[in-house]
Amino acid sequence: MNEVVFCLSRLFSLAWSLDRRRFVAGAGLLLAGAVATPVIGLASGRLVDAVHASAGDAAGHAVGWGLVLAIALVGELMLGHFAHLYYFELAELTEERFNRDLLQIVNGSPYLDQTDDPAFADRVDLLRQDVMQMRTTVQFGLQLGATAVQILLTAVLLVTLSPWLLLLLAAAAVPVVVGKRAEARFQATREEQATTTRGIRHLRRLATSPASQKEIRLSGGGGYLLGRQRTLLEAYGTAMARADRRYALLRGAGQLAFGVAYVGAVVWAFELARQGRASAGDVVLIVVLATQLSGQMANGVELLGSVHRAAAGLRRFIALRAEQDAHADGRQGIALDGERGRGLRLEALRFRYPGAQADVLCGIDLELPGGASVAVVGENGAGKSTLLKLLTGLYRPTAGRILVDGADLAGLSPDAWRQRTAALFQDFARVELALRDSVGIGDLTHVDQDAGVRGALVRARADELGETIGLDAVIGSGYADGRDLSGGQWQTVGFARTLMRTTPLLLVLDEPASALDALAEQRLVDAYQETAREVAATVGGVTVFVTHRLSTVRLADHIVVLDAGTVAEQGTHEELLAAGGRYAQLWAMQARAYS
Repeated sequence: MNEVVFCLSRLFSLAWSLDRRRFVAGAGLLLAGAVATPVIGLASGRLVDAVHASAGDAAGHAVGWGLVLAIALVGELMLGHFAHLYYFELAELTEERFNRDLLQIVNGSPYLDQTDDPAFADRVDLLRQDVMQMRTTVQFGLQLGATAVQILLTAVLLVTLSPWLLLLLAAAAVPVVVGKRAEARFQATREEQATTTRGIRHLRRLATSPASQKEIRLSGGGGYLLGRQRTLLEAYGTAMARADRRYALLRGAGQLAFGVAYVGAVVWAFELARQGRASAGDVVLIVVLATQLSGQMANGVELLGSVHRAAAGLRRFIALRAEQDAHADGRQGIALDGERGRGLRLEALRFRYPGAQADVLCGIDLELPGGASVAVVGENGAGKSTLLKLLTGLYRPTAGRILVDGADLAGLSPDAWRQRTAALFQDFARVELALRDSVGIGDLTHVDQDAGVRGALVRARADELGETIGLDAVIGSGYADGRDLSGGQWQTVGFARTLMRTTPLLLVLDEPASALDALAEQRLVDAYQETAREVAATVGGVTVFVTHRLSTVRLADHIVVLDAGTVAEQGTHEELLAAGGRYAQLWAMQARAYS
């Protein structure tokens, strides 16, 4: 019962703060409808007595109780419907609030470490399901309160007839206790299956996503994906069916105990009538109230089970928020000094992903002087993209440190550092908004300024795209009938978004030309060179880019070759070719391929 009180007190407090008018109206109408239910039993009994009475005013009493019965029946039928109009809207507001809070929790950390943790992903996936339950729990909580009022009034009426009838209420508590235990076991199974349900949804998205349909259809992989999904569904179904059977058996046992007590109450009512201690109307009243109590208790137990389930989800929600608050760095951090950068230095830098057995980066030592253009090359899995995310402050080093203008990045304000960085990652975001917004969010201080957006498009050599479709045109068709772009155009829009910031101390480009044709790639290279020179000249910013196309790499002032998370070699293009190491081998292989 403590869990029910905990859950409803939190949800009702939230609902009260969101919309007091709807909360009061919905609760009031439900309460009035709840009172009408036991009144039906009372009016029915008194109506029977009035009809059988021989007194002169019996007819008047019969008419009066008949009117009470009619009003109570209408109230029971109609008031719940009108209440629904209020608490349904309130439930929508509650769900929206929880969704917003969940987004803040997931994105509350300035780092991405937790998003790469499968266990954290499972918890978030389970919380998404829990949030959907919060909406209905607001309704269920109000209905549970109304049901409690019905049971209380029913108990008062029963005890006036015979104190022994209170045993019916004691028996009604059995399903509640048993239902709580059944719910706890059911929730444990549900949490165990979180990984399975996340896999099912992933396969469903993969099989239905427009982005993957081309390859799936050409490869004939639809049947394979459905088979994988079927296997997971069968495993999930088997586990949950077993949990459902346990749940049903425990709940059934509790309901059986109450059913026996219900039959005993009805038999006792007839015995009271036989002894002359109860009238015919009292017998009708007992039978009606006992019948109502059966439905009320069944409904109450069902509502309690739902609230118990929601309480478990609310506990998970609060626990995750508390963990995020505990892990949050309360320090504001040191602000960056000066407008012109002096470069970055990496000292014994190490990084390991959560749950991994080995480091991805193993003792990186690098000097990136202010104004330098640095290329990072290496085979897939060498740690290039991870290095960029550490430089931008999205990851915290497992060991070692990154110095920015001589100051430890760990001591700098994350927000202040990110305001001085600009990045285009290989898995760039396709922001399906108006072109103005899709580009402009790269610098929120200028998102509404057409001049800033057009300037970024010009610097990215994408001004022709802007003139063709217009800044107000929606790009992508995810939520509107927008303009669909090619992969290269999306990447160009991402590049323009990166260039919204004109004075970054760190400009990062991760495979910026991976989706471009030869002509578009050349335009991007030209834009990159011009931007790198501007950043170096104006603020002494460092430009770091990752690419497999070594023809672009030779343009960099300094080249770093990564191999298995370590710096294999570094230097200029000419120096590395002369050294005859790994870079020279990669250059020779690409040269043979092009020749």
